[in-house]
Amino acid sequence: MANQQEEQPELFGESIEELQDCLNKLSTADAAEVRKRWPSNLQSLALLIESQLTKAGVNDPRGLGEAITLAIGHYFGGRDVYIPTDQRLKAALRDIQIWQEYKGNNIEQLGNKFKLTERRIAEIVQRQRAVETERRQRRLF
Repeated sequence: MANQQEEQPELFGESIEELQDCLNKLSTADAAEVRKRWPSNLQSLALLIESQLTKAGVNDPRGLGEAITLAIGHYFGGRDVYIPTDQRLKAALRDIQIWQEYKGNNIEQLGNKFKLTERRIAEIVQRQRAVETERRQRRLF
């Protein structure tokens, strides 16, 4: 059976460097004017990343934000990518924390701490165990 997986570009291949070179050449022009011509979703992503880098006190948040945006565009460009909503992301992080704190005999305490039923804690532990097993073991097929 032929492998029908979609080919993934190298994360930091030559193409991303070519994109960065193109951006650097354009940056000699008015940077704000150049960014206005980007597709709107990339503009929004670049602004969001730049904002977070500014809050973190990073030097050159604009340049780094654009570089990160280009890397994301290179790696995920043309794909349908699901990004969880705020609530789903919080729940996923909570589930990971529950898994990290799980000791085998503390389901009741975890239920009280996270305000969930013992049954729900057990389901989360079961799902996290399956994820951990899959991560550690190679798939045969």
